[in-house]
Formats: sequence, C-alpha cells, structure tokens
Amino acid sequence: SRAARPEAHPGPARHRQAMAVKFNRWDRALKKCMSGKKGDDKAKGNRWKSDPMALNTEAHELPADKQRVALDFMEEAPLELRAKMAPIWKFCFAQWHVYDAGLEALEEKGGLSAAFEEEDLQADIDSLIGLFEKGDLEKAATTEKWTWKLLEPFPPAGSVEPWSEEVAKPMIKVGREERKEGVLAFEQERYDKAYWHFWQGLKLVARAPDSASGPHAKLRCDLWKNKSAAALKLKMPRASLSAATAALSVDIRDEKAWYRKSCALEELGRTAEAKVALSKAGLKSAAEESKVVPSAVQTAAMGQPQEPLVIDEGELEPPLHKTLESLLFVEIGLDSISAVDMIMHIQSELKTTPVPLTIIFEHPKVYEAVTMLLSHINAADELFYRRKMNSTVWRALCRSLGRDPVHDKLQGRLGTMDCPEFGEKQALAVLGDLKAAYEDEAWVRQTHALAKRVSFEQRSFLVSLRPKALQVQRAILEKHGLDPDTDGLRSLELGVVRASLQSRLVAELLQSVRVALQGGPNGIWAVNMDAEAGFWDDSCSMQSRIQYTKEDPFGPRRINTNSVYSVPRAL
Repeated sequence: SRAARPEAHPGPARHRQAMAVKFNRWDRALKKCMSGKKGDDKAKGNRWKSDPMALNTEAHELPADKQRVALDFMEEAPLELRAKMAPIWKFCFAQWHVYDAGLEALEEKGGLSAAFEEEDLQADIDSLIGLFEKGDLEKAATTEKWTWKLLEPFPPAGSVEPWSEEVAKPMIKVGREERKEGVLAFEQERYDKAYWHFWQGLKLVARAPDSASGPHAKLRCDLWKNKSAAALKLKMPRASLSAATAALSVDIRDEKAWYRKSCALEELGRTAEAKVALSKAGLKSAAEESKVVPSAVQTAAMGQPQEPLVIDEGELEPPLHKTLESLLFVEIGLDSISAVDMIMHIQSELKTTPVPLTIIFEHPKVYEAVTMLLSHINAADELFYRRKMNSTVWRALCRSLGRDPVHDKLQGRLGTMDCPEFGEKQALAVLGDLKAAYEDEAWVRQTHALAKRVSFEQRSFLVSLRPKALQVQRAILEKHGLDPDTDGLRSLELGVVRASLQSRLVAELLQSVRVALQGGPNGIWAVNMDAEAGFWDDSCSMQSRIQYTKEDPFGPRRINTNSVYSVPRAL
C-alpha cells in the first residue's frame, strides 16, 4: 500500500489523528527544503533540490538503497532504541527518521550516537509508536519485507537449559540449513536474501552457550562472517563491521573475520584501523609490499579479491627452525592440492632429486619430511644441511599457502580449529566409513573416468575431485558430529592424522583410504604417487647435494660413504 502525500505534513491523510501529530524532524526537513528557494537557488542547499514533493516521496516511499542506509545506521543505535523501534521498523516513514537523522549527523561531522539521543528524534519515535498502537499506520507504505524483523533482539545466549548433544543437534541442523541457503543466495548475487538467511541462522543458534568451542560456536562464527560479507555487498559497512567483530568475539584468531573487519573499516574511511586488521588477517596493504607472491589459495579462502602477501625470499631465521619442525602439514592447512604446489617449489631448488608426491602423507611432520629430503641427497643430519633444507621447505610452504606458517604459529593463529580427539577405535571407525564409501563401484568408475579426462595430471585431477568427494563425505562428517563442509573435513583429517601418529593400525588404514579416494590400487595413485619409489646411490646423491648446496664436493663438508640404499616408505 502507498501512503498519501500531504503537502506540508506527513502521515496517512485518511487519519485525522495522524494529521494532528507533530513530527519535529519532518518540520525541520521541510524548512530546510523550502529555504533553498530563497534567492532562486533551487539546485543547491539540500538533497531534495528544494522540491517538497521530492522530500515527501523520500519520507513516505523511502527507496530500497536508502532503507539499507537507515538499517546500517541502526547498528550504532542503543539496544533500547532498537527494541523500541522494532515494531514500527517496517514502515518507510519510521525508517526515514533514522535515515534523515543519520545523514544530518554525518554532514555535521557529528556521531550517530548523539543523533540517536536527540530529543526531537526521540519524541518523533514516541509519536510513531503512538500512531502504530492506535492502528493509524495501517495504510502507510512499508519497506522491503526482509528488513521488517531485523531489529528484533536475539534470545539470550545460554538460555537453553540443560545444554546437551540431543538439544544441540536439531538447533545446529536448522542453523546449518540457513547458512547453506544464505551461501546459495550469495552465489546468485541475492545479497539481501543471503543477509536475511544468515541473520535467521544466528537467531536460531542464539540460545546456545556463549562458548568459543564446539560445533555451535563454529557455526555461529561462520554465520557472523557470512553476514559481514553480505552486508558489505549491500553497502552496509557498519553492519559488516559489527558482524565481523562478533565473529572475532567467538574466535579472536580467525583470519577471515579479521579480513572482513578490515574491509568494513576501509569502507568507513578508518584506514589506519583497517591496516591493523589486515595485518592480523595475515595480509599487508599494497603500500607496504616489496616482493609479492599472489595467493590464489588465500583469495579463495577469503571469498573476495585481496591484497597479496609479502614473502621474504631469504633464509629462515635460526631461532625459528624448531617451530617449523614441530608443525604438522595438515595443521597449517596444507591439503593434497597445495601439497602438489609445495613439492613443485621444493623441486625447483633440489633440481635433479625426485621429490615424491606422497611426502606429506608418509611424513606428516615437517621434521620428518626434511629428514627424508636430506637422506635423498645423502647430506646426513648436520646442522648446516638441516637448516638449509628447513629454509627450502619453509619457502615452499609460504609460496603454496600464500602465508607464513611459522609466523602464524608464533601469532597463535594455528591450533584454533576444533579438532576431534580420536582414540584408535574411533579413528578406525571413521576411516572404515570413508573406505567403504570410496570402494563403492560407482565411485571407482567416477574417479577412473575423471583421471582419463584430465590425462592423468595429478593436480587437475585433485581439483576436479574435491567437490565430488565432498558430496560423498558429507554424510560421514555429519555422522561423526562434524560440519558437512571443507572445514569439517579438515578437522576430521587433523584428528585422524594425530591418531595415526599414535597407532600403526590407524596409519596403515589411513594410507589405504587415501589410495581408495583416488580410485584404488588401479587408479591414478598407481600412476603418479608410486612412481618415484626408486633407489638413490651415492654418486647420484652427491651430485644432487653439490647442485643444491653449490659447494666443493671434496671440501670440509665432504661425506664419505659407499652405501646404496632405498628410502623406506612409512606405513
């Protein structure tokens, strides 16, 4: 329905009581609008160009883009005012009061907080509530429907008693459904719909405990980050900032949340704060860059084009080697695809020494992988060689991940992911479920066909395999209480890898599951992953070491050995 357009006073013309109500902000706006006519200056002085009909249209039929500005302004409103305005927020004229007050505050370089405390605005809101309670706003024009309930407060956190797995499961399920719907809407560029779904998901999980761990906390953090991204697309930087800050209250180390916050701060013109937030996201602004390595992995993870990361091409500082060696590859986010990239970078420095594609599977710790690489060049475990190889692996990790994992470790950004603590029995059960799914005849046929389509190129195969595998993995992730997405899969993998370090049975089954994932013993694994399990003799190792270290083979670091050996494959 449309509101009537009285020439000098707002409110539905059909309601005499409404006509008798005085609205201070309307009177001020009308006075400002009409004052522009003095001196025949119709085009300057106000946003309505001194046209009272333009003012009337704006106030009673507030356009969608201005409705979003008003909604964004309300992010800085006190909770009491938000709750007070919630019943009348659906009306254009109510939102216009916030829109007009906010613009005036910004024009006068005042804060929105002061604008919301203004007596005239408070009186106008009371008048609008009075009209609403009498039914005198029934004919007034309304805003976009998805915004109507957005000022309603969430239920208090922790209000579900007692909190148990049985109580949590249905709540988390509906929250995940809202997250999924929101992501689909975002992909379709329906950012208003996406925003609403993320808000609805947050409302559904609001009564869960206000804790920083558990699936409900992870879901809540995801929804806040997604809401922040949608708000930014809707040109609502204050809402985006508020949502990103809420995500950080769940996980202060979440890099994506810091990135969302930096984008919102940049939109608000708070450049210095944006740079600080960007640095906490593991990134640097363009002005601070010297040597740049673009990060496709990080760009995909953040969901928006980003500033690339500065990578130091020097050697890893000696005090940091122990930190690097203590890392698990899966812990720092290295998956099978980025592992291929890492191996390519290692290979570029080792030249003639073959580096097996199975290195992170057979040697899940960086220390073990470096030891294996040293054995391939017959370098022994001397400090000089270990430090040099550590630096090679570190540079390869930085380039493939687009960030420095050692820096992340020192900054406390690693080890924050929810990771199930599997015992041997639990890990074997999870791996058994995965193996059964991968040994299904339909899956084997699908992987074999995919391998042929990509001409048995390993990286292309893995990229194409990932979304297909996730469809199979989702049910298993949900069965074991994990999110049915890539984050849940990474948590599961980390838990299983840690269990494999303690159990030979788990390690053996994990290896067979990885083979099954790629089509079994007759699939692409046999073509690419087993191809480099050969022998290295002393002469080849010496030549490789000379090329790698660029030193005299008969100099002081010469190693005298006539051994011929094969590198044992870890189980």
